This record gives sequence, C-alpha cells and structure tokens, in this order.
Amino acid sequence: MIIELEGNREDSLRKISELAEKYGNTLERIQGRGPVDTLHVIGDPKGLAQHMEYLETIPGVGRVWRISSSYKNIARRVASEGQRSVMRESRIVEIPGPDGKVRRFGGEETVFIVGPDSVQTEEQVFEAGRKIAALADKLDIRHRVMLRAGAFKPRTRPTDFRGMGLDGIKLLDKVREETGIPYVSEVMDHTLVEELAEHLDCFQIGTRNAQDFKLLETVGDTGKPVILKRGFGNDAVEWFNAAEYIANRQNLNIMMCERGVKTMYCGNGYNRFTPDLNVITYAREQTVLPVIYDPSHAAGDDRLVVPNMLAALPYRPAALLVETIHEESFRSEQLCDAKQALAMDPLEHAIRAVMDFEKVILPHLSNAQHYFSHRPS
Repeated sequence: MIIELEGNREDSLRKISELAEKYGNTLERIQGRGPVDTLHVIGDPKGLAQHMEYLETIPGVGRVWRISSSYKNIARRVASEGQRSVMRESRIVEIPGPDGKVRRFGGEETVFIVGPDSVQTEEQVFEAGRKIAALADKLDIRHRVMLRAGAFKPRTRPTDFRGMGLDGIKLLDKVREETGIPYVSEVMDHTLVEELAEHLDCFQIGTRNAQDFKLLETVGDTGKPVILKRGFGNDAVEWFNAAEYIANRQNLNIMMCERGVKTMYCGNGYNRFTPDLNVITYAREQTVLPVIYDPSHAAGDDRLVVPNMLAALPYRPAALLVETIHEESFRSEQLCDAKQALAMDPLEHAIRAVMDFEKVILPHLSNAQHYFSHRPS
C-alpha cells in the first residue's frame, strides 16, 4: 500500500504511523520534488487495508494506492481504485564497510562480490581477502568490491564437505577487520540467523533454501541486507514471492540473484545450469529491487565464467557474484566447486572489461533502449 500525503502534515503523518504500527507495519517516507510526499507501507498490509476509507479522510491524504500483485511490498506497479497505475522507483541497497566505503547495489555501477566458494583454512581465506583488497585498490574500485565465502555449505551428498560453520565465520570477521571489506555468507538454518546477524554484513540464501519460508522470515526480521538466489526450479513469480516473505517482515534490503535454472540442456559437461538472462530485466521491471547475477553456478567451468559475466552486462545486473581461487595450486585442495572457481588474473581482466563496457558500450546501449521506452503505443 502507498499513501500520498501533502508535505508538512506532521499531525496526519503521526496518525497514519500510529495506525500502521498497530497492525505491525512501518512507514517509509519518500519526500517528493513537489508538495506531496509518498508513504510506503512496509510489512503485511492486510490489517491496515481494512481502514482505507478512514485513511482517505485524514487531512492532507491525496490517494491511497493498492498493490494488486501477491508480492505487494516489492512490486513495481501500484494502482488506485480507479485502476490508474504508477510505477515505484527502484531501491538502492547500501552496505558499508569498515574501510569507510559504501557499496551501492542498484546504482549506476556494477558491484563485484568475489571470493572463495567456501572457507577451508585460515591461510586460504586471508590470502584471498588480501588479493581481492589489493585488486580493488589497484583498480580504484574499493567501493565496488565485497568479499564472499561460505561457512555453511548445502551439499547434494551428505558425505561431502559442508563448511567450517561458525569457525569459518570468525575467520571472515578477521579478514574483514584486516582488509576493511565487508562480506556476505550463506545461512541455511533459521536457528542460526540471530547469531550470524551479529557477524556478517549481508546474508545469502541459496537456491536450495529459496523457499524455506521460516528461514526467509527470520532473516527478514534482522533488517540486514539479503541476497536471495532464485531456486533452480522456480519461475519468476515464485522467486518474487519468496522475496516477499523477507519484505513482509519490514525488510526491503533485498537483492535478487539469478544463478541459472535446470533445463533439459543441463549436464553433459557444457552447461551446469541454464542462465536465464531475460529474467534479470523482468525482475527489474516487476519489482523495485536490485537484481544481481551469479555467472559461476551457471557456468560450472572456470573457462565459461568470464563469457557468462560479460554476456549479462547488457541486462544491467546490479552486481556480479563470482567464485574465485587465490592461487591455481589450491584448486586440487578445494573441497567444493573447484572446477568453476576463477583465478585472480582472469578475474582482473573480466573486471576491466566490465569497466570498459560501462564507459564505452553502455551509453550506446542506453540510447538504443531509449527508443523502446518512448515508442508510441
């Protein structure tokens, strides 16, 4: 639900806020360029929606807009009673680091979330963190770089390495302290969410847990940023509704992550998952959330990761989530997804290619897209 309210109506704002709070909602106030502000109702709107007629009588309230889709908190389009619709603005998710830099997801620049698939040893994760920090400084993109590494690993076979757990999280804390770069790590169990929230800068919910609704709600309760991967068997609307479980807990700091889906073309050594690049555009059109892309899991082979990264650029992902390896000699020791981990040298060339795309190609692409957005119906 969205409420239009004239500016400088503090008494009316207080009445609306008190009613929203009564039904477990919060308000996000977006100051307009003109005399009208927009109030976004965050959380489950069912209770508050029963009082729409009363809301419309409060002094200064212009319109109360309904959101007809099932994913009400994150939907791009909202409609009035007369079925007139408006499009909500995109959200920016910000993650600050100890280095004083803020990573902005959904802005003009692509963010790079890079690091090992999983934490295995202290030497490995520190070496990876130092090399990633050095690369960020070399390219002057520290504000565009985050560290990723898994401490808890969902595995198909129960006998496979399943991560270092909380010991791995403690190592990531130390790497962040030394490098100043914030990190994201996966959470699999809702009973660990509260404890992990005291450590990591951003949760990741993986493809296997994309519809673990208790986990989604518990992560939402923390208010922390969340990367939500698309379930490899989920269609787009199922993915959006999974995000709504987080948003319904008054947390809109969500980044949608496309990582490929299972199709009849998967397997046989050339295609681990089929990348659905079109869904990046669709998710951006249907929701207000940043959409990122994981080229590593779609590729399954380090030789295919860079082409996957670059192929996604015209679709404008807010970030690229890339598994890396700190040195080639470690590949034989890596216990999870060793084949798809990208070495530091090709990673640097890929990042430089992304930066060149933003500088040289993106202006032409934007001009081409301008035609479609202004084409007469």
